[in-house]
Amino acid sequence: MLTERFSSGVDILPSNLVGLRELASQIPLRKQKRILNDLAGTHTSGIRGRGLDFAEVRQYQAGDDIRAMDWRVTARTGEAHIKLFREERERPVMIVCDLRANMQFGTRRTLKSVLAADLSALLSWAALDNGDRIGGLVFDDQQDIDLRPKTGRKQVLQLLHNLADLPSSLTSNSDTKPEATASPETASSPAQRMQQICRHLRRVVRPGSAIFFISDWHGFDDHCEQQLFNVSRHSELTAIHLSDPMEAELPPAGLYNLTDGTNKLMLDTHSQQARQQHRQLFAQQQQQLAQHMSRLKVPLISLSTNDEPLNKLRQGLGIGRAG
Repeated sequence: MLTERFSSGVDILPSNLVGLRELASQIPLRKQKRILNDLAGTHTSGIRGRGLDFAEVRQYQAGDDIRAMDWRVTARTGEAHIKLFREERERPVMIVCDLRANMQFGTRRTLKSVLAADLSALLSWAALDNGDRIGGLVFDDQQDIDLRPKTGRKQVLQLLHNLADLPSSLTSNSDTKPEATASPETASSPAQRMQQICRHLRRVVRPGSAIFFISDWHGFDDHCEQQLFNVSRHSELTAIHLSDPMEAELPPAGLYNLTDGTNKLMLDTHSQQARQQHRQLFAQQQQQLAQHMSRLKVPLISLSTNDEPLNKLRQGLGIGRAG
């Protein structure tokens, strides 16, 4: 099965990320549809169209989009004229991947962080097949790796290396070393850290880019929404939300040992009230995130660690099931 190409377990392995190259053809980004609305795209199949770079003005023809009307030339000449734009052949594609501590959780096939890395790799390979420039913003609780968009397989491999080895990437001596820094601000909460990342993304992303933001969105709030407002207006932002089944529903009544690798605790799931509160909290968080993205007019794709990632991603992008 195609799903077997995705990672299982708790480690982000470079070999697994490279192996997802075989599934890139299943994510034809040129066919991606906007799920939420009919926003005008900046990257279509033609050379001329509604894009970023102005090309020329010509007389209006039947069937032309009146939103491109050049009213100044029309008023001056007395005849309707429209603007034509030349689209970029190489669109910047930015992959934003959340590897914070809250992503190091999973009770099914894999951790949220591992799934996030897999999806980042798959979308990067798909962008390479599409002839796009690939960039990345990989972050954990303290460090950011900012990889500015470039073309080529070497660029994708650099991003995969960053995903698999975030700390050592900061001390790499490679000539292709990305801009990697410890955050100058100390984030005391998930919300503050998410605000830092959204603010950084707003500063570095280029208008007309396609951005895939992959996270559990822990800490996303109104301040984060404000930071992404301009990003969503000038670029094609897609939000990919990852979760684990245990975040939505506690396991059957019993006592469960939990650990984060350092600390241990005992989870008691006998209380029906606690189970209901847990269920309601997750639903509330889901609803709040959906409201944020609705206001931003950003498509929201949700995947769980026990889902089939390829088909869920294709469905969310409006492509359909894998063939």
